[in-house]
Amino acid sequence: MSGYVRNSRAEVDGRRQQMTEKIVHNAQQNRFEVFVDDALAGFAAYTPADGARDFDHTEVGSEFGGRGLAGKVVAAALADTEAAGLSVIPTCSYVRKFVTKNAEHLAHIPTATRSEMGLPEPA
Repeated sequence: MSGYVRNSRAEVDGRRQQMTEKIVHNAQQNRFEVFVDDALAGFAAYTPADGARDFDHTEVGSEFGGRGLAGKVVAAALADTEAAGLSVIPTCSYVRKFVTKNAEHLAHIPTATRSEMGLPEPA
């Protein structure tokens, strides 16, 4: 599993605490996982396709909500996918919204898929 680690501070019970966020690619389960300290906080799952990853589900546990973890795990998943030379299929509604707001990813979505999903053309 590959990944990166980021330290952040969060307020818990009125106190600022140091927390570690880690995102890893769990290729055996076809998903990118985000951990807070050592707890699995969420993931972006995909189905391998011919030369692509079809991102079909993103989930973050309710106890980890409001920290932007879904965006962080999706950003890391897309960056890894693009660096591997694979196309992105944004079947998951969250991933679809993410690529619309972060247009640099649109070029990695096949033209036919962008058309079918009503996504804008890359700049």
